[in-house]
Amino acid sequence: MVCKKCLEELTADNVYPSDHRYCITCGTEHTAYLSERRHTLASLREMNLESKIIQTKYLIKCAVMEFGLDKVYISYSGGKDSTVLSHIAKNMYPNILHLFANTTNEYPETIQHIKWEKEKNGTNIITVLPIDCQGELWTFKKVVERYGYPMFSKRVSSAIRTYQHALSERTKQNSQNYINRNFKKYDKYKELPISDKCCDKLKKEPLRRKAKELGLECAILGILASESYQREKDWLEYGCNVFHERNDNQSRPLSFWTDEDILEYISKYNVTIPKLYEMGYSRNGCMYCGFGVHLEPSHCNRYQKLKQTHPIQYTYFINNFGHLMLEFEINIA
Repeated sequence: MVCKKCLEELTADNVYPSDHRYCITCGTEHTAYLSERRHTLASLREMNLESKIIQTKYLIKCAVMEFGLDKVYISYSGGKDSTVLSHIAKNMYPNILHLFANTTNEYPETIQHIKWEKEKNGTNIITVLPIDCQGELWTFKKVVERYGYPMFSKRVSSAIRTYQHALSERTKQNSQNYINRNFKKYDKYKELPISDKCCDKLKKEPLRRKAKELGLECAILGILASESYQREKDWLEYGCNVFHERNDNQSRPLSFWTDEDILEYISKYNVTIPKLYEMGYSRNGCMYCGFGVHLEPSHCNRYQKLKQTHPIQYTYFINNFGHLMLEFEINIA
């Protein structure tokens, strides 16, 4: 292996202890850089709402100026964050394209909201179904049966999938070491059917194919850096607008917003969001997704709430995935 930055060969003597991608010199510099970025993110989060709106509009405008209005799109989930993004973007560009990935695992209220946006609110939306390049329609159940269940977190699920599908004993041992270093308490689940492939098959890959089909070059996403460890880490490395640096060009103009900012904007500008939030839900993601459920109170997690609010969908969940929840030690009663 070589250092990610300077390409010096990495050895036991020169590897940076807390990040084995770097040599000691580059690792030290990178750590200092990340520390500065954390201060920057903290300062951005402290801005008032109107200042954040101005900055968000500037970031959206940068994406449009870089690629052209006909080459960008709002990656729209129908949730409160992406609806706030849509509201801001439509004030600037009323007919800006939205792509909605119907994962086949959406809450009914999300589908109803998408229909309202398109038919009543004049939003330019195309719904994308999870059909792969061979024309196969994927469903949540099919992905779980073929790859495994999305459980605990994307990082944990990815580590377990990598371990299970290692092609050599050396790779398998490296995967085991990675789990031991980072996710030791999840080691007992490493032989269970767990995977991070669900989002790829049901959302990311279909959106990429549709974007390519339409000649689109940049996705504008309504994600917050505070939503997960991985999203904050990604912001620290790349910032809000990531153009021509990775395979996918992205603008994340709400990254520095907080959930309180989102709620304040919705209230102040009377933004319509799915009725799901009136039912006590704080997120509108895929109904049966297991990412983060183990961190929720064991007496009122998302699956138990589903039992109260969506009994038909809960029954389907129990019949098809209840046995897995027992293995994952998730309370669903």
